[in-house]
Amino acid sequence: MFAKMLFAWGILVLCLTAQAEAQYDPLGTDILTTPTDLRRTSSLGDNDERVYLDPMADPLSIDPLMRQLDPQHTWEYLYKASVRAYADPYPHPEADLRGNWKLKLEDSALRHLDLTLLQNREVIFGRGILSIGGINQAAFSSGQTSKDVLYLDVLSEDLILFRFTLTVSKDYLSGSYYAFDAQGGGWTGTATGRRSV
Repeated sequence: MFAKMLFAWGILVLCLTAQAEAQYDPLGTDILTTPTDLRRTSSLGDNDERVYLDPMADPLSIDPLMRQLDPQHTWEYLYKASVRAYADPYPHPEADLRGNWKLKLEDSALRHLDLTLLQNREVIFGRGILSIGGINQAAFSSGQTSKDVLYLDVLSEDLILFRFTLTVSKDYLSGSYYAFDAQGGGWTGTATGRRSV
Protein backbone atom coordinates (compact mmCIF):
# COMPACT_ATOMS: atom_id res chain seq x y z
CA MET A 1 0.00 0.00 0.00
CA PHE A 2 2.82 2.37 0.95
CA ALA A 3 4.60 1.60 -2.33
CA LYS A 4 1.47 2.44 -4.33
CA MET A 5 1.09 5.80 -2.54
CA LEU A 6 4.76 6.59 -3.05
CA PHE A 7 4.45 5.72 -6.73
CA ALA A 8 1.34 7.95 -7.10
CA TRP A 9 3.14 10.86 -5.40
CA GLY A 10 6.12 10.35 -7.67
CA ILE A 11 3.92 10.49 -10.79
CA LEU A 12 2.20 13.65 -9.47
CA VAL A 13 5.52 15.39 -8.79
CA LEU A 14 6.81 14.37 -12.21
CA CYS A 15 3.69 15.79 -13.95
CA LEU A 16 3.89 19.07 -12.02
CA THR A 17 7.60 19.40 -12.71
CA ALA A 18 7.09 18.84 -16.44
CA GLN A 19 4.35 21.47 -16.51
CA ALA A 20 6.49 23.96 -14.59
CA GLU A 21 9.39 23.48 -16.98
CA ALA A 22 7.13 24.14 -19.94
CA GLN A 23 6.09 27.55 -18.58
CA TYR A 24 7.95 30.71 -19.49
CA ASP A 25 10.65 31.71 -17.03
CA PRO A 26 10.75 35.52 -16.67
CA LEU A 27 14.29 35.32 -15.30
CA GLY A 28 15.49 33.04 -18.05
CA THR A 29 18.72 33.58 -19.88
CA ASP A 30 17.05 34.83 -23.05
CA ILE A 31 15.99 38.01 -21.24
CA LEU A 32 19.42 38.66 -19.82
CA THR A 33 21.19 38.49 -23.15
CA THR A 34 22.39 41.74 -24.63
CA PRO A 35 20.22 42.84 -27.56
CA THR A 36 21.87 43.26 -30.90
CA ASP A 37 22.68 46.74 -32.07
CA LEU A 38 19.91 47.71 -34.46
CA ARG A 39 22.18 50.17 -36.24
CA ARG A 40 24.28 47.35 -37.61
CA THR A 41 23.66 46.20 -41.13
CA SER A 42 25.70 43.54 -42.78
CA SER A 43 26.32 42.28 -46.23
CA LEU A 44 28.24 39.37 -47.58
CA GLY A 45 31.07 40.38 -49.82
CA ASP A 46 33.30 38.12 -51.85
CA ASN A 47 34.27 35.79 -49.07
CA ASP A 48 33.93 37.95 -46.01
CA GLU A 49 31.18 39.65 -44.06
CA ARG A 50 31.17 43.43 -43.93
CA VAL A 51 29.38 45.24 -41.10
CA TYR A 52 28.20 48.83 -41.49
CA LEU A 53 26.94 51.12 -38.76
CA ASP A 54 24.10 53.43 -39.70
CA PRO A 55 24.48 56.54 -37.48
CA MET A 56 20.89 57.66 -38.28
CA ALA A 57 19.28 54.40 -37.09
CA ASP A 58 17.53 54.12 -33.74
CA PRO A 59 19.60 51.81 -31.51
CA LEU A 60 17.02 51.69 -28.70
CA SER A 61 13.88 51.51 -30.89
CA ILE A 62 12.35 54.59 -29.27
CA ASP A 63 11.71 56.63 -32.42
CA PRO A 64 7.92 56.14 -32.22
CA LEU A 65 7.98 57.50 -28.66
CA MET A 66 10.04 60.57 -29.55
CA ARG A 67 8.01 61.61 -32.58
CA GLN A 68 6.13 64.89 -32.40
CA LEU A 69 2.44 64.50 -31.77
CA ASP A 70 0.21 64.53 -34.78
CA PRO A 71 -2.45 67.23 -34.17
CA GLN A 72 -4.99 65.02 -35.95
CA HIS A 73 -4.62 62.35 -33.24
CA THR A 74 -4.86 64.32 -30.02
CA TRP A 75 -7.55 63.38 -27.52
CA GLU A 76 -9.58 66.47 -28.41
CA TYR A 77 -9.66 65.49 -32.08
CA LEU A 78 -10.46 61.86 -31.28
CA TYR A 79 -13.29 62.95 -28.97
CA LYS A 80 -14.79 65.14 -31.67
CA ALA A 81 -14.45 62.36 -34.22
CA SER A 82 -16.05 59.78 -31.94
CA VAL A 83 -19.16 61.86 -31.17
CA ARG A 84 -19.68 63.00 -34.74
CA ALA A 85 -22.54 61.22 -36.45
CA TYR A 86 -21.27 58.99 -39.19
CA ALA A 87 -22.94 58.86 -42.57
CA ASP A 88 -25.52 56.10 -42.74
CA PRO A 89 -26.14 54.46 -46.12
CA TYR A 90 -29.85 54.43 -45.22
CA PRO A 91 -30.54 57.76 -43.56
CA HIS A 92 -33.12 57.63 -40.82
CA PRO A 93 -34.96 60.88 -40.25
CA GLU A 94 -35.28 61.80 -36.61
CA ALA A 95 -38.76 61.01 -35.35
CA ASP A 96 -40.73 64.11 -34.37
CA LEU A 97 -42.35 63.18 -31.06
CA ARG A 98 -43.40 66.65 -29.94
CA GLY A 99 -47.02 66.88 -28.91
CA ASN A 100 -49.64 65.11 -26.84
CA TRP A 101 -49.69 61.34 -26.51
CA LYS A 102 -52.16 58.88 -24.97
CA LEU A 103 -50.67 55.57 -23.83
CA LYS A 104 -52.31 52.46 -22.42
CA LEU A 105 -50.15 50.50 -19.95
CA GLU A 106 -51.12 46.90 -19.31
CA ASP A 107 -49.70 44.62 -16.62
CA SER A 108 -51.63 43.27 -13.62
CA ALA A 109 -53.46 46.62 -13.65
CA LEU A 110 -54.61 48.91 -16.47
CA ARG A 111 -53.17 52.42 -16.49
CA HIS A 112 -53.64 55.36 -18.84
CA LEU A 113 -50.89 57.90 -19.40
CA ASP A 114 -51.49 61.27 -21.05
CA LEU A 115 -48.13 62.87 -21.87
CA THR A 116 -47.05 66.15 -23.40
CA LEU A 117 -43.61 65.57 -24.93
CA LEU A 118 -41.01 68.11 -25.97
CA GLN A 119 -37.98 67.29 -28.10
CA ASN A 120 -34.55 68.79 -28.60
CA ARG A 121 -32.69 66.72 -31.22
CA GLU A 122 -32.75 63.16 -29.82
CA VAL A 123 -33.58 64.25 -26.26
CA ILE A 124 -37.19 63.84 -25.13
CA PHE A 125 -38.77 65.28 -21.98
CA GLY A 126 -42.20 66.24 -20.75
CA ARG A 127 -44.95 65.79 -18.19
CA GLY A 128 -48.44 64.42 -17.96
CA ILE A 129 -51.12 62.62 -15.97
CA LEU A 130 -51.06 58.93 -15.01
CA SER A 131 -54.46 57.49 -14.10
CA ILE A 132 -55.30 54.15 -12.56
CA GLY A 133 -58.80 53.23 -11.40
CA GLY A 134 -60.03 56.83 -11.58
CA ILE A 135 -57.12 58.19 -9.50
CA ASN A 136 -54.99 60.77 -11.33
CA GLN A 137 -51.45 61.77 -10.44
CA ALA A 138 -48.72 63.84 -12.03
CA ALA A 139 -45.98 62.14 -14.05
CA PHE A 140 -42.73 63.43 -15.48
CA SER A 141 -40.77 61.96 -18.37
CA SER A 142 -37.32 62.07 -19.91
CA GLY A 143 -35.59 59.94 -22.49
CA GLN A 144 -34.02 59.78 -25.91
CA THR A 145 -34.63 58.49 -29.39
CA SER A 146 -32.38 56.31 -31.47
CA LYS A 147 -33.58 56.01 -35.06
CA ASP A 148 -37.11 54.59 -34.70
CA VAL A 149 -36.89 53.57 -31.02
CA LEU A 150 -37.91 55.74 -28.06
CA TYR A 151 -36.29 55.05 -24.69
CA LEU A 152 -38.45 56.86 -22.14
CA ASP A 153 -38.47 57.01 -18.34
CA VAL A 154 -41.70 58.16 -16.68
CA LEU A 155 -41.75 58.87 -12.93
CA SER A 156 -45.16 59.10 -11.27
CA GLU A 157 -46.07 61.15 -8.23
CA ASP A 158 -46.23 58.04 -6.02
CA LEU A 159 -42.63 57.23 -7.04
CA ILE A 160 -43.15 54.43 -9.53
CA LEU A 161 -40.61 54.51 -12.35
CA PHE A 162 -41.71 53.18 -15.74
CA ARG A 163 -38.83 52.47 -18.13
CA PHE A 164 -40.21 52.19 -21.67
CA THR A 165 -38.70 50.84 -24.88
CA LEU A 166 -41.11 51.89 -27.62
CA THR A 167 -41.05 51.53 -31.39
CA VAL A 168 -42.05 54.72 -33.17
CA SER A 169 -44.26 54.42 -36.24
CA LYS A 170 -45.40 57.87 -37.34
CA ASP A 171 -48.21 58.67 -34.87
CA TYR A 172 -48.13 55.34 -33.01
CA LEU A 173 -46.00 53.93 -30.20
CA SER A 174 -45.81 50.32 -29.09
CA GLY A 175 -43.48 48.31 -26.92
CA SER A 176 -42.84 47.16 -23.38
CA TYR A 177 -41.74 48.57 -20.05
CA TYR A 178 -40.23 47.68 -16.71
CA ALA A 179 -41.79 49.27 -13.63
CA PHE A 180 -40.01 49.81 -10.30
CA ASP A 181 -41.66 50.95 -7.07
CA ALA A 182 -40.12 52.57 -3.98
CA GLN A 183 -40.46 49.36 -1.93
CA GLY A 184 -38.09 47.42 -4.19
CA GLY A 185 -40.73 45.66 -6.27
CA GLY A 186 -40.69 45.41 -10.02
CA TRP A 187 -42.83 44.12 -12.90
CA THR A 188 -43.14 44.27 -16.65
CA GLY A 189 -45.91 45.25 -18.98
CA THR A 190 -46.81 46.30 -22.50
CA ALA A 191 -47.61 49.78 -23.76
CA THR A 192 -49.41 51.07 -26.82
CA GLY A 193 -50.27 54.62 -27.67
CA ARG A 194 -51.00 57.20 -30.26
CA ARG A 195 -50.60 60.91 -30.79
CA SER A 196 -53.65 62.90 -29.72
CA VAL A 197 -54.73 66.17 -31.30
